[in-house]
Amino acid sequence: MLLAKPWFCAWVILYTQRQAHIILSFTSTRNGRLEEMNTRTTKNSTPLIIALTMTLGGLSATSLAIDPSYTLVNQQTGINATTVPAPGYTGQHNVMSGGMSVGDFNNDSWPDLYISGLGTTPDMLYINQQDGTFIDEADLYGIAYTHYGFGSAVGDVNNDGLPDLYVVSYGPSDAQATTAKNLLYINNGPDKNGQYSFSEQAAQRGVNDIFGIVGGKGVCFGDMDLDGDLDLYVATWGFFENGNRLYENDGTGHYTDVSQAVLPENDTIIRGFTPKFVDVNNDRYPDLLLTADFTTSFLYINNGPDENGQITFRDTTEESGIVDNNNGMGATVADFNGDGMLDWFMTNIYVETASYYNTLYMGLGNNESANPNFLNQATVRGVGDIGWGWGVVSGDHDNDGDIDMVATSGWPSWPSVPTRFWSNDGNANFSDIANITGLTFNINGRGLIQFDYDHDGDLDLAFVDNGGPFRIYRNNLGFDDFTRYLRINLNTDNHPCLAPMGYGTRVVATYNGQDHLRVVDGSSGYLGQSEMTIHFGLADQAVVDQVRIEWNDGTVTTLVDVPADQELTVFAYHQLDFTQDGNFDYFDISTFLQTYMAGDLGADMNDDGSLDFNDIMSFIMQFPTPCG
Repeated sequence: MLLAKPWFCAWVILYTQRQAHIILSFTSTRNGRLEEMNTRTTKNSTPLIIALTMTLGGLSATSLAIDPSYTLVNQQTGINATTVPAPGYTGQHNVMSGGMSVGDFNNDSWPDLYISGLGTTPDMLYINQQDGTFIDEADLYGIAYTHYGFGSAVGDVNNDGLPDLYVVSYGPSDAQATTAKNLLYINNGPDKNGQYSFSEQAAQRGVNDIFGIVGGKGVCFGDMDLDGDLDLYVATWGFFENGNRLYENDGTGHYTDVSQAVLPENDTIIRGFTPKFVDVNNDRYPDLLLTADFTTSFLYINNGPDENGQITFRDTTEESGIVDNNNGMGATVADFNGDGMLDWFMTNIYVETASYYNTLYMGLGNNESANPNFLNQATVRGVGDIGWGWGVVSGDHDNDGDIDMVATSGWPSWPSVPTRFWSNDGNANFSDIANITGLTFNINGRGLIQFDYDHDGDLDLAFVDNGGPFRIYRNNLGFDDFTRYLRINLNTDNHPCLAPMGYGTRVVATYNGQDHLRVVDGSSGYLGQSEMTIHFGLADQAVVDQVRIEWNDGTVTTLVDVPADQELTVFAYHQLDFTQDGNFDYFDISTFLQTYMAGDLGADMNDDGSLDFNDIMSFIMQFPTPCG
């Protein structure tokens, strides 16, 4: 049986040559052969529905795993953007600019791409046409705005199931750069003709004037208080204090600046570039990892709620070993050596004579104070030099089961360094094989994202070249028995206690005798955001033994015997939401009672395998405050 709760169902949607066939059964498929897929739930498990999107490819007679190769496909995809900053950016901000973000802005399960026009052209929104091409529909969506743009992030801020877009801006490029011009595009969904659009609402939602100065850079979403909505952090690079801001969501997508009350006192002028919300001490509460310039990177650990429910953070930067960072620019977080602990990589400026290198902080677990310990091993693991580094992404680009990295760099008058492709040997020892992959170019790289834009099961890349043409590269890894994969999307739209889009969830896939950890941290990087789909390369494994989904409310869903070479969407529902509509009302009470009277174990509220009065009491006690 697929699901432990018998009143659940699942839709399996099988895509073959873009023809959709709906099968009402708990099945998956590989090359047209239907196979049963099972799940099991653990105590306090989260009910779910699984939707399966298959991408089929032809088998090849390859006997060995292969390195990826990339092809520049701007012409083929229709993305012929240029990213030249306007001269009106103040100071050196123009040279630092160039970002983009991935989001499924029309909810068709295909990744779209927002690109900042940098003041010389209107912002672009390339909508995926599901055939390997894109069309810029920024005008139709209402965001074709010519302005001094910087960082961006994607998140459902008002919990309506539609991805919204936040953009750091210095205002229209026909005027002097100024403050209070940041943008929050709220997704309106489709009109009667099916056309999606955005409405700009930053001012009315309290997030247009973050800084009081011109200097905003990166931005990230995360559910810092685990209340089921997305909070916002925006970083500033400047010569003034109080530029970096933390905003709390009130549950409706309106924000309040809580920086002073929540963040630790810090007299340092943080030259912020890349913030990330991610839990690095395994208490479920997301911590703040601040990658910043001029030795001002910080690690703030989330204390969780106090007796009044107030979230605060503590500064553990030095105690945690974050001590070698000199000029932090871009960042990525992953479990590079497969030990179940997250590692933190930051691009830096490489100056060998001054011992300035990138930093790769390998996670060592928590100390007795529940603070994480890290050890910088960038140089000994082969990832110390990227020149003047900026964007970086981490993912399994060759589908061999471990996490690789790609990084970009460049600065005027600085020695030019080509793009790096650091291939992981499985133990977090890296070698640069960019010359093998075809990523053999030197650019003034800034933003860098990864996404599977063509749904062929491997990770593609896109680069912003500051002052040059935008670049998108297709991964030609291909489909064979040695490059298998599993991709998972998380949908929490109808679970009011979980953050939208699966933010904060940990997913562990077990295959070939090893656990492989991924975290849904928003995939934020330098001035943008990659796709949030969880990607596992499986090498030659045809079945994943177990997928353990650890939701950020502490509940767990376990899938077992999951076939390879597919993309799943897992829908989460609260245990008390018997009608699965995202609400708690009379209809849930009625359905619970009917389920209980029928002797159905779907009413086993305390997960003891039997039905009795304790289940009724458990339901009654939880129902008034289902989110705790």
